[in-house]
Amino acid sequence: MIHATLALLLSLILLWQNRPQLNEDPDNPIPGNGNASALFTAGLLLALAAAMAVLASLVSTLATNPDYQQAADLLEQLALFAALPLLVINGLVRALDYDWSRMVWGRILLVVCAMFAITRSSEWLDYWMLAILAAGVLTFVLPIIKRGDKHFIAILLYWCVVCAGYFSLDLRQPTGMQHWSWLGLSLLPYITCSNRWLSLSSLRSK
Repeated sequence: MIHATLALLLSLILLWQNRPQLNEDPDNPIPGNGNASALFTAGLLLALAAAMAVLASLVSTLATNPDYQQAADLLEQLALFAALPLLVINGLVRALDYDWSRMVWGRILLVVCAMFAITRSSEWLDYWMLAILAAGVLTFVLPIIKRGDKHFIAILLYWCVVCAGYFSLDLRQPTGMQHWSWLGLSLLPYITCSNRWLSLSSLRSK
């Protein structure tokens, strides 16, 4: 249970960091809010999936319920192969100094879900995840190259360790507790690189 609980707690932090700004003027959107909405969506998917895993470990009747288990497995797969890619793509966009609207991020989420649906039963799923992990490497390299920000060296090294951990997991198999630890730890760089602590970039609207 501790593995899923870790992922749940980190997902909730990500949600809180990127909670919607209810007082936003639609005609004058707050800079960065478009990107934050994508992070909120990714955090919500991750939190729901982790919460279902925690509940299943606490309530034995849920763990043996085939309908609940099927829903939990599907959410876990979406967390791994849709929410995490959305999170990484968002980081790369911010590192490239763009702030995309909610509408753009909605379309990107649809594309990410389509990629998951197309590749989930083939070897291309592994290639898709490797491309996402490589995009994460590029995300943390860009601030070092562009701004000379040495704070990102430690984060880059950490992300490389996360990438190495991917090869020791069989993410196609659901309900693996180690999956949740890996997934939770993969959130840490993006929680750290929120605009409240480290910023991947200075945003400009698009």
